[in-house]
Amino acid sequence: MGKKIIETDLPGIGKKYTLKIEGKGSIVVVILNSGKREIYFMSDDETCSFSFDLSEDEAKDLGFILSGAVYEPIKLEKMDVILKEIVMEWLKVEKDSELANKTIGELQIRKKTGVSIIAIEREKKIIPNPDPHTERMKEGDMLIVVGTRQQLKNFQETFRVK
Repeated sequence: MGKKIIETDLPGIGKKYTLKIEGKGSIVVVILNSGKREIYFMSDDETCSFSFDLSEDEAKDLGFILSGAVYEPIKLEKMDVILKEIVMEWLKVEKDSELANKTIGELQIRKKTGVSIIAIEREKKIIPNPDPHTERMKEGDMLIVVGTRQQLKNFQETFRVK
């Protein structure tokens, strides 16, 4: 355990763990022999500002959440790298385009170029996540396309789109 956690035996009752939170007091967790958990939020002057009980299962669920086992947020540095690699473009389906009256699936757009068409803007309405097998692209549609710079270049060259 870290230096900020103090473990105390409570004979016949269970164990007490105190986690010091810099400038905010501490969180005290008492694990009773019955499996029940008691959580206390203590201010710096040692007064209890809030408390609640958790069952053993609730405590495990909360532990999973806090440990990131359920969801792991992406660190900002990693997000910057991801965002630098991914590009979003708005590309118009021109008259006589190979895309007109075809579906994403028919043209195997993702397989051929690597891009994803995440939406189609048609007549001032947005079609989010267009069905690749039923939604036909039409002349005048604005495609919202996502991929790397190279994938977008491949898409533009393969389907002659600007």
